Amino acid sequence: MGINGTGIKGRVNGASLTGRRRARRKPVIWAARLETEDGTIDCAAFDISVGGAKLRLEEKVALHRPVRLVLDRFGGLRAEPIWRHGNTLGLRFGEPPETIRRMLGEALSL
Repeated sequence: MGINGTGIKGRVNGASLTGRRRARRKPVIWAARLETEDGTIDCAAFDISVGGAKLRLEEKVALHRPVRLVLDRFGGLRAEPIWRHGNTLGLRFGEPPETIRRMLGEALSL
């Protein structure tokens, strides 16, 4: 399987995903919701780090537009969709890593 979990060796804007990723990701399977300017979309989070998350969702979401990822156990996080491949969406969090660590740290050992 490729770096980005899709079976495709990952490159975004010509740069390797491994070179761009700053935080170690933790595999999870959590039900979530993505709040966009067009409404709310049910989705599943498949991995998460202090920098972002990888989601699986059936609906299309515009890239580089503000969204809010809502995890029932933890609350909401400001985010920006930065890549999409099929039904998989990559988010970058808009919160500082320390905030993410405080919110999710116990559950993920971040």
